[in-house]
Amino acid sequence: MQILKFVIAWFSLLYLTLYIPFAFMVYFSPWYKLNCRLHPISQRIPTEKASVYVHQLTGFFLHCHPLETDWSAKEKFHLNEVLGIFDVLAGTAILSLALFGFTFNKKHTRKLAGINMLIIISLLIIIPFFRYFWVSILHPLLFNNLAWKTNPMDVSFFLLPPAFFYYSTILLIAVSFIINLSLWLSFRVRK
Repeated sequence: MQILKFVIAWFSLLYLTLYIPFAFMVYFSPWYKLNCRLHPISQRIPTEKASVYVHQLTGFFLHCHPLETDWSAKEKFHLNEVLGIFDVLAGTAILSLALFGFTFNKKHTRKLAGINMLIIISLLIIIPFFRYFWVSILHPLLFNNLAWKTNPMDVSFFLLPPAFFYYSTILLIAVSFIINLSLWLSFRVRK
């Protein structure tokens, strides 16, 4: 039973430390807005219009309102698929939080965070092959259609270029690592 509790606590903590930065990137506008200033393709959208699109997208992901008129039918279809995935991820985060609370053991937290740091840092292995991973592995695994492919007629072509996902992945890995490092340092045995 102790081993099962340890594994549940480990997975829950790993999931939560990946989900927290993911949620901040997806549901709040600063990361999108920063990326609109960083990527040349995103800069083709006027700043005011980019802010409107970001507001629409984050509001859509938060179930506050539908996407407005400039989004193509294909984009709306795909983003509805993505919304379904995000809803499952959010539900899993709530479950992970409850399970971590149930299995929390102060003595194990440092070890769990250490294991998580190794796993999270190993995710950097996809960075040199990110485009291949993104196009040939992740999307075919998650979607059974090609609606995720964008073209210059799509808002998401400019708002969410491939570089957005590349830098989002790096940020997700870095912040998750820092969260686990903070836990690892905070729960060290004091003499």
